[in-house]
Amino acid sequence: MKIAYMGVKGLPSKSGTERVIEAIISRLTGRHEITVYCDSIYTPKNSEINGVRLIRIPTFFNGKYTKAPMLDILSALHALFFGNYDVIHMNGVENTFMLPLLRLKYRVVSTSHGSPGRIPHSRWGSLAKLIVDQTNYSFFNLSNIATTISGPDADYFKDRFNKKILYIPNGVDINIQADQNAAQSFLREHGIKPQNFILFAAGRIIPLKGCHLLLEAYQRIDSDIPLLVIGNLVPDPDYVKLLKQLASSRPVTFIPAISNRELLFGVLSQCKLFVFPSTAESMSMMLLEAVSLNIPLVCSDIKENNSVLGDSVLYFRSGDVKDLADKMQYALNHPEEMAIIAHKASDLVKNDYSWDKIAGQYETLYKCCVEGKSISEVMCDENKNKNLSELPDKQ
Repeated sequence: MKIAYMGVKGLPSKSGTERVIEAIISRLTGRHEITVYCDSIYTPKNSEINGVRLIRIPTFFNGKYTKAPMLDILSALHALFFGNYDVIHMNGVENTFMLPLLRLKYRVVSTSHGSPGRIPHSRWGSLAKLIVDQTNYSFFNLSNIATTISGPDADYFKDRFNKKILYIPNGVDINIQADQNAAQSFLREHGIKPQNFILFAAGRIIPLKGCHLLLEAYQRIDSDIPLLVIGNLVPDPDYVKLLKQLASSRPVTFIPAISNRELLFGVLSQCKLFVFPSTAESMSMMLLEAVSLNIPLVCSDIKENNSVLGDSVLYFRSGDVKDLADKMQYALNHPEEMAIIAHKASDLVKNDYSWDKIAGQYETLYKCCVEGKSISEVMCDENKNKNLSELPDKQ
């Protein structure tokens, strides 16, 4: 099949949706012709990915609300006039406003990476949220097959719009490559002792990630263990000021997001405790990867987390600073028990959320889309984790 991907910034990935698509296409190249539409700034001219055609789109409007839509518009126009694909995989509900054009020529699989209606981005204003929410119409009514990476999203769409949507979660590599030596050197360069620090990590540190909650809870624990915060601070002076104030009285180190995957995983595997305090998510790759590395973990009890991990991790009540501090203290005081819990969670993630299995599910969907089958013919209504390849007569 000839498969084109849109709604992503480009490759190689740095975070978010791009990491999902990169994981999928790395398992499909060789069997299919893969094309990815990219932002020419995000994807440098010298970037190459074996078996993948990268089409760099110049974005002439770099405004806060115009850059992404212009990338979508120009990508769609290129596909219409110069493309020749069997199926297009559009990513992001907000990007499906281009489906009226794309459907003139192509069949489309669309994936929600977090519904803008259920989890509106903190940087969006009221008008932007309203406009983006209207794309639900094109997402449901113009996609040949609509999917979501989030179980709570699937429930939200069903309750609000009475629409069927297929849940295909994010995944992890079974054998994550972690550069331990580089990570130890990196940590020592920043004055941090390996195996003796609490870690928070995110691609972009926005309020929804809950870093401020962690910093508040960190003030309450009875330990001198340092805290390492990894991630790019958003251009929000008030929020950055709050984080710096909360960090002023304890040993907290801020480091920008680490783009080198092996180094990042090495740093993750060196921490004594990983804290994931997000108040809202779709399905976090960072969480899945941390769990797969057998890291002791404390995370918020939001549906997006416990619907994936069940009772396999130590939760705190989302938004409750005191409960977070109590759970962090417990985790630091009970390392043997936390190691057992971490091993259980790691086994669950590796068994149920393998990228190899998930890429196979998308491959099945592409084939169904090309053959003209509807979502009702390929989805398993209740058993959301069932492998599509196991569904009789629905491939």
